Amino acid sequence: MVVVVDYCYFIKVKKMSTAARSSPWNGTVPRTRVFDALSLLLPAGERFVITTLEDWRSSAKAPIPPSLLAEVDRFIREEQAHQRAHERYNASVLASAPRAAGAARNTIAAIDELANLSLPMRLALCAAFELLTAVVSRELVERPFLLGAAAGSLEERLWRWHAREELDHCHVALQAAQCGGVGRIRRLLALCLATGYIAFDVANCSVQLTRCDLANGTPLRRVLKDSLTMVVTGLPSLARMSLGWLRCVWA
Repeated sequence: MVVVVDYCYFIKVKKMSTAARSSPWNGTVPRTRVFDALSLLLPAGERFVITTLEDWRSSAKAPIPPSLLAEVDRFIREEQAHQRAHERYNASVLASAPRAAGAARNTIAAIDELANLSLPMRLALCAAFELLTAVVSRELVERPFLLGAAAGSLEERLWRWHAREELDHCHVALQAAQCGGVGRIRRLLALCLATGYIAFDVANCSVQLTRCDLANGTPLRRVLKDSLTMVVTGLPSLARMSLGWLRCVWA
């Protein structure tokens, strides 16, 4: 049943990339562009995670438990599905904001440079990215109002589907890192590095996307008002995610 639902879903997502969006899908420009900015970096991040786990699986010197190998296989299949879906999503985003393409390319290039790191550090970063993604995913799943303005939309369904699968498989990268002998100190360093990457890239892409909206006629006063409202109403979510980040430190 899940396979059928996902297949039908991807057919619909493919249609998303054929036209630019003319209005914010999540109610306001700031709320929409934060999610759009996060999506812009996801395909490169997922490619990095997939490649790293494939490299570890093929070069591991110690035997990998069969149960973990099966989990890694499932993880890779699901990440590949996420990658395809967000690439189509991003095509729609950039069609509506072509001036943000440069920021998106810089984000992708920065993540691709991580491939030059040693395999243990890459494994640590994989675990960190997955733990951080799970923190955001848990907030989306447990607080439906964060996507409430988009209820029933294709974008809302994509984010909820992605969030549920992230929560289901976020432990795999951490287990692979532990199996690969990656220590706690390296994982903590990777967590701080990954947090900086995500925070900077999401903020930068959000600003660039919003600048496109302003250039297309969205009133600055409305954007500032909606941004302030988003920050104030989002403080509880930020507090919960901060606690989630602290729990990641002890993972």
